[in-house]
Amino acid sequence: MDIAETIERLVTEDGFEFVVCEMKGAGRRRLLRVIVDHPDGITLDQCAALSRRIGARLDELDAVPTAYTLEVSSPGVERGLYRLADYQRFIGRRARLRVTTPRDGKRVVRGWLREVREHCPPEIVLASDAGAEAVIALPDIEQAQLEVTAEDLFRVAEEKRAARAGAAATRP
Repeated sequence: MDIAETIERLVTEDGFEFVVCEMKGAGRRRLLRVIVDHPDGITLDQCAALSRRIGARLDELDAVPTAYTLEVSSPGVERGLYRLADYQRFIGRRARLRVTTPRDGKRVVRGWLREVREHCPPEIVLASDAGAEAVIALPDIEQAQLEVTAEDLFRVAEEKRAARAGAAATRP
């Protein structure tokens, strides 16, 4: 039985997006981190409910044979990019990639996600602010995440303000 598949099934049954799960630490300090999302965002109460459901199912299956702490959270504004679909979904957004082999003496490459080339292996195309492109094979990326710009923060604030106004307008 695969723990990630079990968790993904539970999360998607509830209408949420499974982003990733990872086990960190060892011994008594094991942490099972589950990151979930939803197009409308995810609340703390929703994370808590998912945590109870996931924890109960894993305990029922005795899926984790040692003590662990379960953490269910949202990906946050600087969410990680884990799958090819993540890169495709966020084309046009700014990202920070840590690569296995330095490029121009740097292991961190920043830029705008321009394109995903579905070659073998897949390639991610980043564009710098000056327009120069960097093509990076997916296996050469150790870690990737979105970077938040001031425009992103403004857009999110406006979306939240509009959602609150819409909710207030529908109350009796």
